[in-house]
Amino acid sequence: MPSEPSPVPQSAESESVPRRWSTTDLAGPTLIFVGSFLIAVTIALPTLLVGNFREIPLSTDFTTVATAEDATILDRCSLATPAARTLDADLVRQQRVVAVQPSDEHRVTLQAGTSVQTDTLRIDDREVEPEAPRPGSEGDAESSEVCNDVTVNALKDRVTLDRETAVPQLSARGASEIQYDSNQAPVLVPDRRGFTYLLPFDTSLTDHEFFDVVTRTTVPLRYDGDTEVVGKDVARFRAEVPETDLARAALGRPVGTDVTITRPASWFGLDGPPRELTATLRHRSSWDLAVEPRTGTIVDAKITVDEFYAFPEGTPGVPADFRLPHLQAAFAYDDTSQSQMSRLASDLATPITIWGRIVPIVTGVLGVVALVAGGFLINPAWLPPRFRRTGRDSGDVT
Repeated sequence: MPSEPSPVPQSAESESVPRRWSTTDLAGPTLIFVGSFLIAVTIALPTLLVGNFREIPLSTDFTTVATAEDATILDRCSLATPAARTLDADLVRQQRVVAVQPSDEHRVTLQAGTSVQTDTLRIDDREVEPEAPRPGSEGDAESSEVCNDVTVNALKDRVTLDRETAVPQLSARGASEIQYDSNQAPVLVPDRRGFTYLLPFDTSLTDHEFFDVVTRTTVPLRYDGDTEVVGKDVARFRAEVPETDLARAALGRPVGTDVTITRPASWFGLDGPPRELTATLRHRSSWDLAVEPRTGTIVDAKITVDEFYAFPEGTPGVPADFRLPHLQAAFAYDDTSQSQMSRLASDLATPITIWGRIVPIVTGVLGVVALVAGGFLINPAWLPPRFRRTGRDSGDVT
């Protein structure tokens, strides 16, 4: 009678069946992987993703309004009268800055349209409508540009900037051109330097350069301490544009922008024999800019403008201190512009704060926790005795 096969020892049977990984066995490596991934995300976010938020947006489009009360302007209608006349006025300076082409991932072209318009006029302490007829306005009734137009002056500026540094980038189809008269071609500015409409992200609290569009000159932009605008901490910068003769040959300013006036000496209020005199337009200004340094946004500005006609030094019969005002005004952003620009600065800074600070902190903490938990699960000896597993895991298959 054949003998029955001897029973297989239980230990041998267990060795012949492959042991499958339990959920607990997989948890440790999974947590190590997740933790490593979160740590990598923590490192990558501030260096890779956030860097894209620290560039001038291709969607840039903002408008500011600045007002000036008790300004003085030359009445252009008085060009047709026997004597020059100045008027008291309330003025509005409006500027829109928008991104246009050429623009790409490294550069952006900003187009800025700026106009100064008359809100109210006062003649002999009597308020009048800016477009109402006044002495001398009949003389240019047939002209395409009437003297009682509400627009005091206007210009359009286009400049290509490096999106990261905000400095002019004029090579490779970059643009820098200023148009002072819609009937004249723009003036090219190939050697443009300095900031005008905005500063770079993470603006350093040091001196910089400022480009003045009217005189097309670059002047120092000096750091002038810190202050607060609409509850936001800002840095103050100041630029002084020295007296500049806008009719000088080197300026290349187009004809038709009233940079010279030729009239009888009596029209200027000068005594002496009848003679024609030519005065040139001079400009000087000061700029006080409140800049939100994280984004380079100008949230407030005070602009003092002093434009006047004067004669060349040594002109016979003309006092050395003769000045005929053309535009004397102190502009300041209105409350709406301050609020809008402050909100723009916050909108630009929010992604940087979220993805550069909050999210990395969260992912970093979670990554460390996942790594530690995974290490404990892989090496139970690291756990306190009361948390270690005893016996086989219930998920083991025998």
